[in-house]
Amino acid sequence: MEESRKKPVMLGVIVVCFVLAGVVYLKTRPRGIDYKPFRGKITWVLCRNSECGHSWEMDLAEYHKFIQKNADPRVPLAPPITCPKCGEPSGYRAVKCAKCGAVFEEGTVPADFADKCPKCGYSQTAVDRKKAAEARRAAKEAKDK
Repeated sequence: MEESRKKPVMLGVIVVCFVLAGVVYLKTRPRGIDYKPFRGKITWVLCRNSECGHSWEMDLAEYHKFIQKNADPRVPLAPPITCPKCGEPSGYRAVKCAKCGAVFEEGTVPADFADKCPKCGYSQTAVDRKKAAEARRAAKEAKDK
């Protein structure tokens, strides 16, 4: 190829590459947080105010939107939610025990499953793991036979 034609062709290739890179970026960039998987699901919130202790249900999508809007990136903890009963910013995400109905913050029982109830000792995680272990054991026994 002639030197006089080589330069414009190379510039054209470079321009096409930049345009292609721009199109790929615009098509694949994240467009914000998708809250759809959380819609319709609930989470429990518990007021840490010792004089209140109120617990309430909150839509999980709304909870995540609140955290996204109000979280301080320098602090690794979730910001408190204002309690509807006492009006104090002292509400934190919690768990409701499937057995006794107590509402408590995850990790209340030290050195155990995060969802272990401090009132009755029930843990859905422990039950699920026990069932999974029994299923694996039964599958292994069936395979060995």
